[in-house]
Amino acid sequence: MKIFALIMLLVSLMADTSFAHTVFAPDNKTLKVHWAVLQAKPGKMGEMSAISSRTVAKFTPHESGSYSLYGGLDKNNPDLMRILEIYEDEAAYQVHRASEGFKAFISEREPILESLKILPVDPVVLEQKESGVGKCVYMTLVEVKPENLDEFKALITREMTKAVAQESGVLGLFATSEQGARNNFIHTLEIYSDEDSRGKYLESASYKSYRTQADEFIISRKVFANYPANIILSRKGLHLNMMSEFKNSDPEFYEFFTNFAGKEVVSQSKLDSRTRYMAIIATLLGCQGLDEFKAVLPDALEAGLTPSECKEIIYQGTAYLGIGRTRGFLTAANEIFASKGIKLPLENASTTTPENRIEKGNDAQVEIFGSGMKGFQDSGPEATRHINRWLAGNCFGDYYTRKGLDLRERELITFCYIAAQGGCEPQLIAHAKGNMNMGNDKEFLIDVISQCLPYIGYPRSLNALTCVNKAGE
Repeated sequence: MKIFALIMLLVSLMADTSFAHTVFAPDNKTLKVHWAVLQAKPGKMGEMSAISSRTVAKFTPHESGSYSLYGGLDKNNPDLMRILEIYEDEAAYQVHRASEGFKAFISEREPILESLKILPVDPVVLEQKESGVGKCVYMTLVEVKPENLDEFKALITREMTKAVAQESGVLGLFATSEQGARNNFIHTLEIYSDEDSRGKYLESASYKSYRTQADEFIISRKVFANYPANIILSRKGLHLNMMSEFKNSDPEFYEFFTNFAGKEVVSQSKLDSRTRYMAIIATLLGCQGLDEFKAVLPDALEAGLTPSECKEIIYQGTAYLGIGRTRGFLTAANEIFASKGIKLPLENASTTTPENRIEKGNDAQVEIFGSGMKGFQDSGPEATRHINRWLAGNCFGDYYTRKGLDLRERELITFCYIAAQGGCEPQLIAHAKGNMNMGNDKEFLIDVISQCLPYIGYPRSLNALTCVNKAGE
């Protein structure tokens, strides 16, 4: 059968395709996502394809908020097409609907359109490579046991994100849940380079492990095969790897930096991936590396950091960096969480009350720094004693006592904030000692500094090493 010309966005194929990217809406916007199911009158789908090619397909690439329209023609019903449409937000969708091309498409298809169904959905996971051409498209409808819905969503998110990142022929994996009472019905779209790439992925150990776990959570699963179609991936709305953009413009820099930071430095470490990313995220807050934070956070989640742990790192950073330097990170994290279907707000984590926060905060100070800190909130000159109360009640009482991270981990991220921002060496020495008191010994801290060096450079890293050595004397 003739290859069906789907409505889709055309983009340059010059970019690196080895990374997985998340589709997300910026600036606290909410993605508009739905499935469009079009049924043409018998034998008329080819004509509808031609109409879409000369109308809406010409305009959509120029609409900044129209992210992607990916779909396929059902092999069992050549008059049925399903399209996953993703827009930056509702306003962007209305811009698309008001376009000259869309209006022309609506008008010209009317005589040959049998039916049209728009199915509103919520994104669960939207992952794709930066570019590529997909010639193999599959869709599935999965009914999940309601009591296992959250577990299934977390499982499919991990698997799809990992597969797009690691499997060269897996170009895009998307999962959405129906809105309303049928929210346990999950619709997926899978885009592969070709049938062989799909077959290779389905035989992988990772996919087999995923299916073994997923099958325990589902009631039914139906697969829809589609005719081949050249789906050209769109870059709009992607959470791009911040180094991949330099591969073509600055190939030498890209090669030696990624080899250093991604291979040489990592191979030197004894830290587990979770701890390593915890340190890196805190370091990026300290050095104000917001763009790199956006690139690293999805990797940190994949490495085992939970959303609540990531949030705690940002929250606590406010005590050491100020809200002026953490607001952008909190906004970015919320956007990335939303793109991955992570519901906000997260579960409450406070363990103190306004009445006991100072007392509990001082207890944490004593546990970290020793008995000499007991009663710290009431010490010092009267003119500055209120700051000591704030340190006990706010810095330690409001933040260190929260659930999500233990005191050892909280001292680790504090060390990273201070080392990364520089100019606070007395405090860095004190917190290096606090880390050692909590079990993060000198060797551990040197490892942390080494892993964070690519993000803050040599001067601040060498200063941090000096502070660790002084703390260990």
